Amino acid sequence: MPLARRLILTTALLLAACSPALNWRVVALADAPLDLMLPCKPDRAVRDVAWGAQTLTVSMVGCQAGGATYALAHVALAQPQDAATVLTDWQKALHQQLQRTDAWQPLPGQAFVLPGTLELPQARQLQWQGRDGQGQTVYANARWFARSEGPQVRVYQALVLSPGPLAAEALQSFVKGLQLR
Repeated sequence: MPLARRLILTTALLLAACSPALNWRVVALADAPLDLMLPCKPDRAVRDVAWGAQTLTVSMVGCQAGGATYALAHVALAQPQDAATVLTDWQKALHQQLQRTDAWQPLPGQAFVLPGTLELPQARQLQWQGRDGQGQTVYANARWFARSEGPQVRVYQALVLSPGPLAAEALQSFVKGLQLR
């Protein structure tokens, strides 16, 4: 993305989401072609995760601000045909982590397709209420999407967890800040 366009986008998002608790900034991922907006200084982590019969390296970036956790995780898949399964598995894992009492089934959600991403039925956005590890109410706003990168596919999860409904401006800033390079 040209520098001028990035500066205009950053300025617009900052003005739209001004809040003393939120200090929005552009974060460029070093290991994936994506920039995102976070309302605080990010922490980064990489870890290997057992995923079915394979081990995948998951990269994460995120922070906490205004009582909410903003995070983005991604994984590169050597087998592009695995993207739909990984998206579904990721949604199921979050469903279980947030202690939903209903049996797993894909929750109704809207398609989520950024320009340049794959149009998969599993690429979607969802919002729901669950419980965290301490049994406290948590609101989840999640987006899953995938993008071809040469012979592989990269799968992403963008997530905001908050103790109450998140301000629409903060969520919009986070989602609109997802910019593929």
